[in-house]
Amino acid sequence: MHIVASALRRSESRATMAEDNNINNSGNAEPSSLDYEGRWKRALADYENYKKDEIKRFAAFSKFSKMEAIRNLLPLIDMLERALKDVPSEIEKSSWTEGIRLIYEEFLKLLNKEGIRKIETIGRELDPKYHEAVGRTDEDGEEVVEEVRSGFITEDDFIVRPAQVKIGKQK
Repeated sequence: MHIVASALRRSESRATMAEDNNINNSGNAEPSSLDYEGRWKRALADYENYKKDEIKRFAAFSKFSKMEAIRNLLPLIDMLERALKDVPSEIEKSSWTEGIRLIYEEFLKLLNKEGIRKIETIGRELDPKYHEAVGRTDEDGEEVVEEVRSGFITEDDFIVRPAQVKIGKQK
């Protein structure tokens, strides 16, 4: 409701200025129908512009809020990845391990549904935009050799969190 009120206030202030101009210029205090139509069109244009701005603001706020919620879930995904990485060989085929794997995969599907995917790391050249180098290994080459923590990116290339990686030693 405040949208309309704001547009009307702007229109009223313009109308007051227009009325003052009409009184001063023509000596006639009665605005013409063209004046009313002009004020009405300006008020409508102001309202339409305001609506567009509010839609943009809401979309940006919604995206920001979603990213914050997803960032709060990422430590859970990290824990599931670590749990799956460190499964003892004697329980690797157990239903418990399979359950953890399914939960992990469901988390990834949920992220994918929201337009978020894991950043590819292993075998890729180090890219500071997507990767945060946290160490080196004894392997040759300066490409990513090990992923310490997964990184995530949106469909429109917004980094939710960079991947922490280890790279090979320099030549």
